[in-house]
This record gives sequence, C-alpha cells and structure tokens, in this order.
Amino acid sequence: MTSEDPNTVGKASLFLGILSAAFVFGIGLCAVVGLQQGWLAVAGTPLYVCGASSAFLGLIGVVLGVVGLFGKGKRRAAAIAGLLLGFLGICLFIGVVSAVGGG
Repeated sequence: MTSEDPNTVGKASLFLGILSAAFVFGIGLCAVVGLQQGWLAVAGTPLYVCGASSAFLGLIGVVLGVVGLFGKGKRRAAAIAGLLLGFLGICLFIGVVSAVGGG
C-alpha cells in the first residue's frame, strides 16, 4: 500500500458528516423560525426527532472518522473532515436545543 490509497471509511465519515451538518442546520433553522413565529409547539416533536437522528448520523461519522484515521497507508484528509463535520452536526444540535429550549 502507498500513501495514495483511498480511505473508504474516511469517505463514509465525510459523507455522514456532511449529511449531519446540513440536516441539523436546516432542521435547526426551522425550529428557530418556528419559535419566532409561534408554531414550534405544533411541530416541535418531529423537528426534535429529525434533528436528533441527524445528530446521530454525525456521531456515526465521528466514529468512522476516528477509525479512518488509523488506517495504515491511507489518506486521512476525508477522515479528518468527516470527523470535524460530524462534531459540527452534534454541536449544532446541542446549540439549537439549548437556544430553543431556553436552556
């Protein structure tokens, strides 16, 4: 193996990290708008479930990113990016829940 071998686990981490960050951002934006417009009580539970599921994708991305970092002879850039984006998705979820929930 050379240092140029693709890192499939790192790419999976990157993909899940992108999905997590994008979905949590969009769902969080809907939650904040719903809070401002007064309809969050109607759609709060589905938004929370979808946001938590998206944050869980970020958690899986973080785990895969860590695994991808330890592949011998593999590129690590995708694993690092997936790890960071997974953390971003999780942190966005926690931030939105704190902001919307008043905590």
